[in-house]
Amino acid sequence: MRPENKDLNFIRTLNDKLNRKDSILDLAYERMGDAGIVFLCRNKDLSHVQKLDLSWNEITDEGLGVLAGSGSLAGLKHLILNANQIGDEGAVNLAVSKNLPNLESVELVNNQVSDFGALSLVKSQSLLNLGFVDLEMNKVGQKKVTRFPDGAMVSKLRILNLRRNLLGDENIADWAQAGAFEKLVHLNLGWNQITNQGARILAHSPTLNQLEILVLDSNHIGDPGALDIAGSRHLNNLVQLYMQDNNIGRTGETALLSMRSRNLVEKKRIDNKLNLNEQRLDNKDLASLAQFEKLDGVVSLTLRNNHFDYHGIQELANSPYLKNLMSLNLMSNAVGDKGLLLLAESPNFPQLESLNLENTGITALGILALSQSPHLTKLKELNLNSNDLGEKGFRILADSGNFKNLIKLKTSGVPVGDAGFQAIVQSNTLKQLEELEAMGNVITRESLDSLANSSILSQLKKLDLRRNKLKDVDLIFLADSPQFQSLEALRF
Repeated sequence: MRPENKDLNFIRTLNDKLNRKDSILDLAYERMGDAGIVFLCRNKDLSHVQKLDLSWNEITDEGLGVLAGSGSLAGLKHLILNANQIGDEGAVNLAVSKNLPNLESVELVNNQVSDFGALSLVKSQSLLNLGFVDLEMNKVGQKKVTRFPDGAMVSKLRILNLRRNLLGDENIADWAQAGAFEKLVHLNLGWNQITNQGARILAHSPTLNQLEILVLDSNHIGDPGALDIAGSRHLNNLVQLYMQDNNIGRTGETALLSMRSRNLVEKKRIDNKLNLNEQRLDNKDLASLAQFEKLDGVVSLTLRNNHFDYHGIQELANSPYLKNLMSLNLMSNAVGDKGLLLLAESPNFPQLESLNLENTGITALGILALSQSPHLTKLKELNLNSNDLGEKGFRILADSGNFKNLIKLKTSGVPVGDAGFQAIVQSNTLKQLEELEAMGNVITRESLDSLANSSILSQLKKLDLRRNKLKDVDLIFLADSPQFQSLEALRF
């Protein structure tokens, strides 16, 4: 394509996008260069743009200087400049710009910014709403820092990504001394050149006292550095620490796991309830957590959507600090029948009344283990959603005396048919049941007739039968039949 045709196509595309007045302007891969930035800023109204993507455009410091000087970008919140040719001069021009008062995030991945440019952005006195800076794959740490930007941290910067740079221990000391890590909650220093000395500097820096996530994978840190991190007085808010692919042995790993357990419990525990949902906890984490004495007194523990299996359950089952536990949520973990067996055999949960096993891979074998447990006999709430229990599992539920205290039972997406459902509603054991959820199964009118004539219906207060194999006439039966009028909530 001839150059002039390429320019015409770019202008036509640009006009089309600007005429729509979209808040997002995506100009990535246009190869517009600095000349294109000049044209854009001097000839076009960009006042409606909140997110501008200029990645892969061969922009240099000159182009970014023009962009930073534009008076039509006051509404810009997100600026993406990945894979260009921007160095310190461009970063500084951006940092001192008075024209971007609402800028919240800057992405400069794969450019040529070194320490001074990076520090200028981090400590900007103009970009007061800046909360996220991404400087992965730049030249930070390539040379010793010889000058520092003036002023303290005044922006709202909370997330800083310096991954895949050249930061060594001396650079870390310079950054810490400059106060560049102050107020951060997420710091990514993975794939740099940090050793035990750098880890020690981080551990002893009081400016990291708000940090919740620290990434140090693929550096050169050994046990001494890990022990310094684990023993830090300033990292008490740290709940996620990534140090894979270093030189850390068992001693350092154990110390780091203990630190994480301590921080998680102290940060996430509210009164007697501990919420550890989605914390990426694996079996080793649970092993450390289970031996932390401050679990003592916790009555509610929720561990939904983590990364442990039955090995982690075994650690919990052996913990001496969970004897007061009344509610346990294991949803969306690979507990399996082995894990449920370990739970059922443990004498360490004598007060457990509520157990959430949704999507944990259990079958009728797990239910059998639960039904025969000499310890878990006080269950009042049981969530078995999204497991493959089969008819056998339901018959075990219906017949075991261990479930005689159940008030709430959830069996959605199991899937169960009429035989299994009827085993529940005709049970002579489940005489306390008040709430029954059985969504997304294969229940038909046959089960409705059985329920209508059962003694359990009179005690039920809530019933959920949505997404089953019920016909319109069956739904009319549910709505109009006097047998179901006493229910407080009926959903179908």
